[in-house]
Amino acid sequence: MMAEGKEESKFSEESVKLFVGQVPKRMAEDEVLAMFKEFALVDEVNIIRDKASRASRGCCFVICPSREEADKAVNACHNKKTLPGASSPLQVKYADGELERLEHKLFIGMLPKNISEDEVSDLFSMYGTIKDLQILRGSQQTSKGCAFLKYETKEQALAALEAINGKHTMEGSSVPLVVKWADTEKERLARRAQKAQSQVSNMPQADPQHPSLFGALPMGYVPPYNGYGYQAPGGYGLMAYRFPPMQNQPGFHNMNMNQVNAVRPDLGHSVNPRNYHAPPASYIGPYPAVPGVQHPMVYPRRIVSPRPMSSSSGSVSPAGGNSNSSSSGASKSSSGQIEGPPGANLFIYHIPQEYGDEELATTFQPFGRVLSAKIFVDKVTGVSKCFGFVSYDTPEAAQSAISTMNGCQLGGKKLKVQLKRDNKQSKIY
Repeated sequence: MMAEGKEESKFSEESVKLFVGQVPKRMAEDEVLAMFKEFALVDEVNIIRDKASRASRGCCFVICPSREEADKAVNACHNKKTLPGASSPLQVKYADGELERLEHKLFIGMLPKNISEDEVSDLFSMYGTIKDLQILRGSQQTSKGCAFLKYETKEQALAALEAINGKHTMEGSSVPLVVKWADTEKERLARRAQKAQSQVSNMPQADPQHPSLFGALPMGYVPPYNGYGYQAPGGYGLMAYRFPPMQNQPGFHNMNMNQVNAVRPDLGHSVNPRNYHAPPASYIGPYPAVPGVQHPMVYPRRIVSPRPMSSSSGSVSPAGGNSNSSSSGASKSSSGQIEGPPGANLFIYHIPQEYGDEELATTFQPFGRVLSAKIFVDKVTGVSKCFGFVSYDTPEAAQSAISTMNGCQLGGKKLKVQLKRDNKQSKIY
């Protein structure tokens, strides 16, 4: 937290921010500034304060005009100088992200797998002095097709980025190089967190036939537990679920109609509970079996048919659709990707480098209902591999997309759109 009224933007890009710990809480900015000026040039000191009380938290930021001056301050004070009133020596280090920001580090993607460091160096040394170059390799020492490179100055790195990114194609490759600033550790963590959040937020919609518990209940609602399942007031659409018997609790077969009425008060006695001493696999309570469901799930009101369930039908039909056994054919692939029925899943090549899953879905939405869209990325770098999948709910939508988008120019590339092959059957479906 910076001191009030101060703006970091007034300093140059070469300015360096240091974090300093073990500062006595009684010390003011001017006192800390005077102490550091004994060892290096310092532009400013900002005590980190509590938001509510405005009291010092015993640490601060020190801003030096250059990396050279910052190194002087670190070398002279870190673990070497103890201020009056402090129990431990000062802890002086570069603030988070500062070292990476100052290293002028570039990420290079789309390199041919057989390229050497010398070949990469020959190209990039035209724009400045290379301090470090590392081609990323797998466990078998095979290239992953990307590298990290550090220049001596930011101007050199910027010149290489502007001259090569998307403009230069290496011999043996069909796509131009991708050159961008390497992510800092903070950016990498943020990207991973964003990806994890995206996966979590997509889970309730992953399969409309099997919505999750959390997609049906209001936030924070915890139904009472009675030893057999959830007693859900107000009809939250909960299917009865027998938990392991608790001490002095009767068995499964004594579940009564009160539980049915808790879930669907409008049913009255139209559903006859089936009593079993040991429930068969197809039953999970006094409700009809749901084909394909191995564990009890919650059916939100919006997809549960308003028609009373028949105790002899053996199925539950979502509104506007059929049961799982006669659905449109949507399913999950081994990777968790939602797939449409046979003939409704596309494989797409030459997707623009900058496209993500959302952009891909938006591009293919005009032709039908998109169930899922996925671009494959490198696990290490997060860079797109420029191919992916799109799944529709009908084969007609997929054929419409193929006829319109195959060969279409997108981001300077010609898309190749075709039906996805079934790996198990080795045929197009």
